[in-house]
Amino acid sequence: MTGGSATAVAHPHVFIDNRVVLHFEGGKLVGFRTDWRFDEIFTEDMMLHYDADADGAISAAESAAMGEGTLPNLASFRYFTHVSVDGTDYRDLAPSAFAARKQEGALHFELTFTLPAPVDPRTQALRLEISDREYYVEVLLAADNPIALEGAGSDRCEAVVRDDPANAYYGGFVIPQAISVSCQ
Repeated sequence: MTGGSATAVAHPHVFIDNRVVLHFEGGKLVGFRTDWRFDEIFTEDMMLHYDADADGAISAAESAAMGEGTLPNLASFRYFTHVSVDGTDYRDLAPSAFAARKQEGALHFELTFTLPAPVDPRTQALRLEISDREYYVEVLLAADNPIALEGAGSDRCEAVVRDDPANAYYGGFVIPQAISVSCQ
């Protein structure tokens, strides 16, 4: 995409409230899960396409079909997932697991990512951002309980969320939220 005219007409068409669970083993971050809660319109559209038995729920087979139908497209957008460790971009990070469910009337996608190597937050700088830089989809951290830490050694750590103006997009108008981790 080049020039301002393409950016001027783009705006989000899909809205996601995102929650992230950071998974630790032995005091090191080894992966994370994202839980995307979609807006009502996108939920209805996906249910029309994938709720094969029209029961309003998502079976294991329907979840698998959603994954097969959506993950290839999400791959071309990095699954909206931007991860770096000590400045090294994990551009090719792909989910190791996917599940879709309908909960309280909303479609949820849960994507699980395994890092290529464990990250020690005491000596390494992790940066995690979940966003669609094309701004077709607006991804925001959920207002309540947006980040959780789990696993051995996570009790001595905390997630920190900061606005990251250096990585602003959509002509500089959208400033992503970057997640980092600090541990004692």
